[in-house]
Amino acid sequence: MPYVTVNAARLYYEQHGSGPDVVFLHGAGGNHLVWWQQVAAFSREFRCTTFDARGWGLSRGEMAVGRFSLGTDLVALLERLDIGRAHIIAQSMGGRAVAGLSRLAPQRALSLVLCGTTAGATDDRVRELQDELKDERGDGGLREHALAPGYEEANPGMALLYRQLNAINPPRPKGMLGRPPPTYRGSTHEMLAALAVPVLYIVGEHDLITSPEMIRQAKSLVPGAEYHEVKGAGHSCYFERAGEWNQVVGDFLRRAGRGTAGK
Repeated sequence: MPYVTVNAARLYYEQHGSGPDVVFLHGAGGNHLVWWQQVAAFSREFRCTTFDARGWGLSRGEMAVGRFSLGTDLVALLERLDIGRAHIIAQSMGGRAVAGLSRLAPQRALSLVLCGTTAGATDDRVRELQDELKDERGDGGLREHALAPGYEEANPGMALLYRQLNAINPPRPKGMLGRPPPTYRGSTHEMLAALAVPVLYIVGEHDLITSPEMIRQAKSLVPGAEYHEVKGAGHSCYFERAGEWNQVVGDFLRRAGRGTAGK
């Protein structure tokens, strides 16, 4: 099985297809396997790289380094796999790696697809919405809100598969992915804009973790960014409504490759 050692972590990765590079970054509830519906579609015209973040799936490494390892590991992985520039697709937690890439190796981004994540593009309104969503979710963990209400009843097999894929992940330190302290007022939106690459924000209609309103607000901070809302989907819209998601993202990647996205 393909592994690469970076920053004292052993990362599992897979590559499928050929063509321009597309790198998929999974969320906290996923791992490289959750992109199966995307790899099957996009590998026909792109080289798709999926991998497990350290401490997820089949990857292992010291977790005490915290969330900043997501970005440093991504940059090191791109270097080791000799991926010069790539379309970066990030789901939820994957947006933290995008923030790191924007800071450490901005030249490697060809375009960004930000699904269920602000990628750190934040202002006071985004923070207010985060607080409101936390109250709306109640005491349950984020995992309980990964799928849209009613999805499991309508799609029991797919919902079971989603939870089985999540169950592969080993335990991680509590609080590793928590929000920054209340005094933090930083934002990545200037870094994202400075990349000068096409950016697409995409979110599910019923997302209770990063709501459409929150994502629209983040999108407004990044000039030229595009936005798409997947009707009927929740936080994991790439999994729940893969047909629509793949069509929208595939069209964006093709336009980005031609230099017409965001025009």
